[in-house]
Amino acid sequence: MASLMQEFAEARQRRLQDRAEFLAEQQLAREQRERDLQAQAEATEKYLAHAEQTRLAWEQGRQAIAENALESRREEIQDRAAQVSEYLETLNTTRTEQAVEDSEQRAQEVRTRTFKMRSQLKHIRKARIRDGEASLAQRQQLVQDRAALTKMQLEDLTKTRLDNATIDAQQRAQEFSDRVANVKASLEQIESSRLAEAEAQALKLKAFRSQLTNSVWSGSRAVAIAPPVAPKQDTPKNSPDVSESSSSKSKKKNTKSESVVASAPEPAIAKPIEVKETPKPAGKIEQFVVDYVAQLSTNSSLLEVVNDRDTVRDLLAQGANTLKVDPSDILNTLLQMAEGSST
Repeated sequence: MASLMQEFAEARQRRLQDRAEFLAEQQLAREQRERDLQAQAEATEKYLAHAEQTRLAWEQGRQAIAENALESRREEIQDRAAQVSEYLETLNTTRTEQAVEDSEQRAQEVRTRTFKMRSQLKHIRKARIRDGEASLAQRQQLVQDRAALTKMQLEDLTKTRLDNATIDAQQRAQEFSDRVANVKASLEQIESSRLAEAEAQALKLKAFRSQLTNSVWSGSRAVAIAPPVAPKQDTPKNSPDVSESSSSKSKKKNTKSESVVASAPEPAIAKPIEVKETPKPAGKIEQFVVDYVAQLSTNSSLLEVVNDRDTVRDLLAQGANTLKVDPSDILNTLLQMAEGSST
């Protein structure tokens, strides 16, 4: 136990001694570092002083060099300015001379172009005049040809119209004479039938008056006197007014016989029958002409149809059979339509 305590004390003594030695070593090292730092600081101060001196010397040298360089640059700039001024003067002189030469050359080119342009314009004007004269002559020839052709067509059309008008006039004259003859015959037949009827009515009226007088003056009113019955006569078909007048007269006689009137009216004279022509269907004729021309295989116009006699004859024949009208009306309508289309 005592030895153990002694070992502990010795160990402690050794640790204390080691610590003291360590602290002494650290103190020595710190002093050495301080001395090193001081020496380093002194060396740094010396270096900085030397560097400052070196910098000042270098700055002075650089300033001197800069002044020398500035002076040399000034001299160089002056030399360059003189060279540039001389070059500009030379260039200006050269450009002026070149401009004068260019202006003279351009003036010469303008004069040459003007001369060429004038000559070309003269040639073009002459060519246009020749073309205008040729076209004018061609147009005049074309106008003359068209005028001659139109004149021939008008002459043919006029001749055709005159021929058609002559034929139409002859047909109308024949138709008018036929109608006049028919009307005269009808009027004569109506007049004869009216005269016969008037005579028969006069005889009947005379007999009726005598019977009426006898019945009145005899004093016998119980006897009924029958009115005379008019005999039937054949009346013409074209006189409806005569049949109406006869029926009205028979009615009047019946009323007189029933009322036993003493006096009887005079027989009325029938008025002449007015013959009225039915209006011509111009619209139907025009439509028929248009349809006929449209169905032609030659695609002809109205003027071409008028100039073709065979086609006109066929048109008149078909129109007269289809529309039941006079062919002259169809021909007149065709001519009017052709004149309207040509204008």
